[in-house]
Amino acid sequence: MTGNEPEVLVIGEGLSGITAAAAAQSQGSHVTLVSTGPGTFILGTASLDLRGLDAAEVRFSEHGPQTIQEAITFFLELTASAGCAYEGSVRERRLVPTIMGTFQEVSLAPVSLWKGDPRSVEKAVIVGIENMSGFDPNFVAERLSLHSKQMGYSTSYRGVTVQALENDKHALTTTEIATRLDRDPGYRAAVVAAFTPAIKDAQLLIIPGILGMNSDDDDIRRFEDDIGCAVCELATLPPSVPGLRLLRRLERRLAELGVDVCTGFSVQKLCMEGDRCTGAVLDTPGRPRTIYADAVILAAGRFSQLLDDDSPDMKTSRRASSFNRELQPVNNDGLVMATNVFECGSILRKFESRHGNAIAVVTGYHAAMQANERGVHYAGR
Repeated sequence: MTGNEPEVLVIGEGLSGITAAAAAQSQGSHVTLVSTGPGTFILGTASLDLRGLDAAEVRFSEHGPQTIQEAITFFLELTASAGCAYEGSVRERRLVPTIMGTFQEVSLAPVSLWKGDPRSVEKAVIVGIENMSGFDPNFVAERLSLHSKQMGYSTSYRGVTVQALENDKHALTTTEIATRLDRDPGYRAAVVAAFTPAIKDAQLLIIPGILGMNSDDDDIRRFEDDIGCAVCELATLPPSVPGLRLLRRLERRLAELGVDVCTGFSVQKLCMEGDRCTGAVLDTPGRPRTIYADAVILAAGRFSQLLDDDSPDMKTSRRASSFNRELQPVNNDGLVMATNVFECGSILRKFESRHGNAIAVVTGYHAAMQANERGVHYAGR
């Protein structure tokens, strides 16, 4: 091993990979994260539903409840330090509005989405922008009013469309508005001026996710102060600005922690020597690059086939069929396929879909602890 090679290699940049990289780095390991691109969390709210999640579902240790709490505490601290804080807890339940005019029940959500619970306000206004595609404030207001009433709440919603900003006549997208908000203070002032008259007596302003892709929590609080009202963003059609913002803030935080982040390159294969993985081969320009590591964390998603090997020179097919309590992949005979490889996130497959983000965070954290203990320490670091 050279001094520039990581002790832990994380493959994948979803919530599981990001959590695993940060957690492994927090244990003193030198970490590299590689990925072809961001995980699916950027497509939605990136909220976590912990209801019903227990050690029986994730199956990773007799200390499951304690590990779940440790993982959530770590994730809350990570996002807060990155300027993209979450609200909530393991035992809390919150109703977050969606672009379809329904409510999603969650335990944890980014601050900019957390304030939309109908139990916390009496009057809310949904504001859209003329010529902005994919968002109809009147439709959202009508549906939220219906669902709120069906749940026994008296919150009233009304929809308002404001004129296009700065004489924009072409179809606007949320990412275009967010980018202009990031770079142009004058455009931000125009947004505030356009939205403020629509608030009237509402205690909550609900808007499509547009509040900048580089914004941190302080930037969003300043927007609320300028508007004079609490603000809730909705994750719109992909790509979701709140999801992209979360990705950028977490990438920046990983770099601050000392994690080497290498995105945009696919992993061709894992390098195996017996029952251990020595690293991975990246499909980089010119010629492939091999990254060696003591431990590897697979957070590459449910369609990853990096551990599958049907090459003709093998007597039997090597194919991961499940995982053990230490999140090590096992074959059909229940034998560990690679003692220093640990899986996390959707690659594990065996969980309810609503638990996807929660599973990503919890197993990402646990995989990092196992990689540091069973991978790095085993290698004599």
